Amino acid sequence: MKWIEFCRLMQAVENRTPTKTISLIAKDYEHNSQFIKILALELDANNLASKKAFRWVVNALEVFDDEVELAIYQHGDIGEGVYHFVQDGKDSEMNLNTVLHLLSMDCSKSDGQSYNAFYVAFNSMSALEKKWFLRYWLRTPRNGINNGTVRKLLAKIYDKKEAEVKKHNQLHSLQDISIFYSKGEEPPNDLKIGRYIAPMLAKAVPKEKWPKQHIVEYKYDGARYQIHKGDYFDLMVRQTSIIIFNRKGKVVTDKFPDIVEEILSWEIEEPFIIDTEIYPVESDGRPAPFKKMGTRIHSKNVKEAVEKCPVELAVFDCMMFNDENLMDSPLKNRINTIYKFPKQAVRSTIKEDNDIFYNLSINDGYEGIMIKDLNATYQSGKRSVAWAKYKPPRFELDVVVTGARYGDGKRSSVFASYDIAVKDDNEYISVGSIGTGFSDIDLLYLTNEGKKIVSGIDDKTHKWLPRIVLEVTCDLVTRDADGNLGLRFPRMLRIRTDKPVSDINTLKDVEGMI
Repeated sequence: MKWIEFCRLMQAVENRTPTKTISLIAKDYEHNSQFIKILALELDANNLASKKAFRWVVNALEVFDDEVELAIYQHGDIGEGVYHFVQDGKDSEMNLNTVLHLLSMDCSKSDGQSYNAFYVAFNSMSALEKKWFLRYWLRTPRNGINNGTVRKLLAKIYDKKEAEVKKHNQLHSLQDISIFYSKGEEPPNDLKIGRYIAPMLAKAVPKEKWPKQHIVEYKYDGARYQIHKGDYFDLMVRQTSIIIFNRKGKVVTDKFPDIVEEILSWEIEEPFIIDTEIYPVESDGRPAPFKKMGTRIHSKNVKEAVEKCPVELAVFDCMMFNDENLMDSPLKNRINTIYKFPKQAVRSTIKEDNDIFYNLSINDGYEGIMIKDLNATYQSGKRSVAWAKYKPPRFELDVVVTGARYGDGKRSSVFASYDIAVKDDNEYISVGSIGTGFSDIDLLYLTNEGKKIVSGIDDKTHKWLPRIVLEVTCDLVTRDADGNLGLRFPRMLRIRTDKPVSDINTLKDVEGMI
């Protein structure tokens, strides 16, 4: 399949309903695993920042920055902007394999090779090819196609039940599934060291709906990691090692040399795959604010990050042990395996102690508690009531916007992150920033109104006059060691065009929430 054929198909299904999209693609589909790989965005990380992408595009087109910026502003994203900006041009002869290589190449290197490859390929494409290349290059296709759509597509093409495809997708990529199906085969139900498993997810569930038979554990204020130990093949060479995946399935082992060292010290020789939480701690071992994890995750100096941000590991589930798949076993059976690990999560099985356990967890600095159904299997990739999370109630308050920054990818043409504050007499006191809860219409409105009240630009932040009020919610109000206020997991509820700035919450109000 040629790249131009893929692009024409994407153009045909753009703005279609998922049902119509699936029908159009399935109509003339001939097996092509590369097509499925691109469609499902099962692409290797290209380490591409939106600013670098913009710079490369401008340089390749040999135009001024503001010309492309105007096109993006008029059409909403860089792909559509370039499509309308450039001359149509001749279709390329590139196939999907070539484009896959371009989409997955590491763009963070400074040797110029990746840019040169991009430059040659990009300038050989027609306007339509450029549009869809840029969208998939930035991982923002904006065509309404997600993994769920691709699963439904494969179910339709190969006459499978959607639930069956979804179950196979727990252990295999959609590309690999399409290869098995095309051969008339079922993907094997085994687990492999080095192959990421979509994690089971929790729901906020009221007490009256908690499972009758359950265990209770701390809800750690950290980040979710999946850890594999055992033999795996890298370039057909058998290696025994530890692999740490983050929530998105990216390998981040190099960020946690202390965790690797700890696991190597365990007296466990059997291969395993475990579900864990890694959370920051203070010098006394108490949980530290989650924001400290940014030091560990984003720092380029790993040794320094380890010293600045010590962490703890909590093992709360096990999907494979000694090559045995445990995912279909109920939790009450998996617990026996979980207790083989030295750092298993703290647990209570006494239902009457739930409230006491919850209060203790909050007092000890944890985020809340998890209530897990003892009879539940490990439901990969599913948000299930079998795992109930219980945290302190969320707070709501009215704040004023004091600054904003442009977003990335499809939000590069609008303000997407906002500095917010409460009032204290005639001053405005920062309570952090917010970037979730906004619809595309909200962002467009705020961008248009915000441009009218910009008072200056400090680095990337456009300072705003205090005119626009937002109603926001958060899990928790915090104060750091320097006395700065912050909101834990803030989310915008609505833009309060009806409320004057004089009516926003005060510093005293917020301090009362701590």
